[in-house]
Amino acid sequence: MADRAAWACGTGPGLLGYGSDPWCRWRTCRRYWVPRALADGVVGSAGQQERTDAHRSLAYAEADPVHAVRHRALSRPEATDQCLAEDTAEAAGRARADGERALSAELFVLAAELTPVNRPALRLSRFLTAAREAAAAGDSNLARRAANAVAASRPTPAEHVAALLAVVDSHSQALAGVAGLFERCRRLASSDPQSLAAIRANVSNSDPHEALGAARKAAELARSAGRPALEAASLTMRARMERVLNEGDSRATLDRALALDVAAEADGIANSPQYLAARHAIFDDRLAEARSRLTVLLAVAEQHGQEEDLVDIWRSLAEVEVRSGACAKALAWAGKALDASVAAGLSLGPACYTAALAQSAGGSFAAALRYAAYGERAAREEGDVLHRNRNLWMAGAVRLHTGDINGAVTAFALLDRTEDSRRPADPSVFRWQPDAIEALVAAGELTSAQNMILTFPATARQDSATGAGWTRARALLLDRAGETDRAVKLLRAAAEVFRRDGLPLEEARTHLARGRIQCAHRRQAAARTAFQDARDLYVLARAQPMLATVQEHLDRLDGQGRSRSREEGRAGLTDSEARLADLVSRGATNQQAAQQMYISVKTVESMLSRIYRKLRVRSRAQLLAALLAHTG
Repeated sequence: MADRAAWACGTGPGLLGYGSDPWCRWRTCRRYWVPRALADGVVGSAGQQERTDAHRSLAYAEADPVHAVRHRALSRPEATDQCLAEDTAEAAGRARADGERALSAELFVLAAELTPVNRPALRLSRFLTAAREAAAAGDSNLARRAANAVAASRPTPAEHVAALLAVVDSHSQALAGVAGLFERCRRLASSDPQSLAAIRANVSNSDPHEALGAARKAAELARSAGRPALEAASLTMRARMERVLNEGDSRATLDRALALDVAAEADGIANSPQYLAARHAIFDDRLAEARSRLTVLLAVAEQHGQEEDLVDIWRSLAEVEVRSGACAKALAWAGKALDASVAAGLSLGPACYTAALAQSAGGSFAAALRYAAYGERAAREEGDVLHRNRNLWMAGAVRLHTGDINGAVTAFALLDRTEDSRRPADPSVFRWQPDAIEALVAAGELTSAQNMILTFPATARQDSATGAGWTRARALLLDRAGETDRAVKLLRAAAEVFRRDGLPLEEARTHLARGRIQCAHRRQAAARTAFQDARDLYVLARAQPMLATVQEHLDRLDGQGRSRSREEGRAGLTDSEARLADLVSRGATNQQAAQQMYISVKTVESMLSRIYRKLRVRSRAQLLAALLAHTG
């Protein structure tokens, strides 16, 4: 992951010699052609007759039978040719079986165009298949070409919707330019309820309650029509929406979808009930189950899937390993997802979010911030609200860990504004609020923190890992309210939940919070025990960034013990006063000192007044001089 971290920080070598900036690398990769495409480029620059002649010659020269058929189709002397259409359709099927979805899409378009007009059903079927293959390949231009041909072929509403949604799918998370297609899908589906694919449009760009209703209706229609694949897809969408909205029994719905035993690759692995079951296991911190399901899906994706399926599975595996405390494995999976996204020209929003997550756990905070920044930019430009918010979460969380409290509050405030209208009812789906609360507490914005705590859903279990995250945030607020002993008790309870569920990084972070509270109240022995508990867990997980943070706390405690006699010579300053005096003398503002010491600005002001009285100084410059005099 070192090379990836280097180019994320702008210091590594550029891909294909085109520079180190990941944005440039992504744009470059999307334009990069393999050697065979050089011949196509030369042919494309020629005139019509020259192109026909060139493709005819290439058909004889090409050793690969699939590409040879492609050149034959492109050199067709007649508008339609039944025999050549059949050969081209067969070649398209081979390309699809080999996982070459872009080539398959082009060949299905050619096969449809070669099919005689007196066979309209076959032509339409091939155009529809081409649209789906183009969607799988992420080729929006080819998807639109096929969809336009479908629209001109007098399709049923269901067929027309399927073609339009293929165009939507071809844009992946980049939905900013296809908003109008959703409305067209809804209009078409309204005249034909069995246009089951319309549920995807509802989920992607409409009210989730509407999506849930459409999914329920679609599942009923599919079951009555005896179409198990469509029923499984509909039940999967229904389960997804039930989980997001916390309505109904999403687990029972998903079990019904799984019981239909439809192959995961039937409608795309990312849309399968098997993949949703893995995602729900991650949300519930059933990590062994999630890992097992994803491992099975990975084998399927490697054989039948597309690049985007592999990226989704690798990203999910990285999330599992971060939660499990296997930081090295998380970095490896995140790196594979990022490399594949760059190479295939996929959206960088999702892959950069995962890279930021893995880096914040086991790499470096600097690289994590870089990935989050690039991911937020990519997602924002492509209209991907979900991954824009996830990258903002990572930016806020990393700034919180590094002591940049103002930066963290700013990131979380932006996330809160964009997330508010789409906030899922199930807090385990998107767990950013506890981090935001912790940042607000550190910044002294206690009312805002309290208001956010009140949004915790009553349906969420307090003894779950999600609930324990909120408990940790609430404990920090209680400490600021003077209820330190109660706060410590809550932190111990939260750490026990994390330990029970096998979440060592969350447990370690809770010990760290307890140590900071104990340290702020001059309970050095208790603080040292908490910090050591956190350190031991971070060492086992190889969580380098947070390990460095907790080690700083331990070193500071040890240093305080060794320098007690010296500090007593500073006119009787307490340990906390001595630390504040050092921070201020090095140029820290009251706000910055408060953030680093995890106390309020008001407390800093009171302590400074006492320090000034003890040292008989009236300014920061005089304070520095007094400290230098005491240290000799």
